Amino acid sequence: MKKSIILILLFTIYSLSTYGQEFTPQEKSIVGIFKAEGKTKADIFALINKWIAINYNSAQNVIQMNDKESGDIIVKGINKATYKNIMKDLYPSNTHLPDYNILDLNHTLEINVKDDKYRVTYTLTDIIKPQNLASYNIDKQYNIIFNMIDFTGLKQDKVSEYNLFIEDWYRKALIGKKKRAKAKELTVPIYEEMIKGASVSMKSTMLSIEKSVNLKSNDDW
Repeated sequence: MKKSIILILLFTIYSLSTYGQEFTPQEKSIVGIFKAEGKTKADIFALINKWIAINYNSAQNVIQMNDKESGDIIVKGINKATYKNIMKDLYPSNTHLPDYNILDLNHTLEINVKDDKYRVTYTLTDIIKPQNLASYNIDKQYNIIFNMIDFTGLKQDKVSEYNLFIEDWYRKALIGKKKRAKAKELTVPIYEEMIKGASVSMKSTMLSIEKSVNLKSNDDW
């Protein structure tokens, strides 16, 4: 299972690099502009709606806007980001810690269509908190986690806020000084992995849309 996950991640990253598509990062968003030469606004609009119907469980429930005249589509959904679990470095002998974590995030896709091109703005809106996780302040914990996600780069003030939270949390859990210090040293690499995992997932989705739009139709089936 571990080997399969690594192979999937490597294949995804390789696929992203081979497309050569440029993306613009924003704090909680990634924007991609895609060419669809020779396709009209109506063609692209229809193909993207087909992609939504195939890739979302209930297209009617997720579509917030679908204006053919303006060429604007807004979709909401859940993004699953897989990333390396850096905490294994802190507790290498703990067999209960997975090699990879999965982060569930709510998102919106805003798609703006014109003749020959379209723009996709993929925005993370909030984090999905586990329902079965016992914590004395889970809301604060997950709000801080979501605040740390920033595709323009980690900000020191956010890192400091997170480390203050970790220090307080670990003290109350009676975790020793050395372990607390090590946990704070891992804050930056943990969130770099998390941001990278979310970014790969988001770009992969946009490239899936691009592939669907550019797929040559076979009218002679």
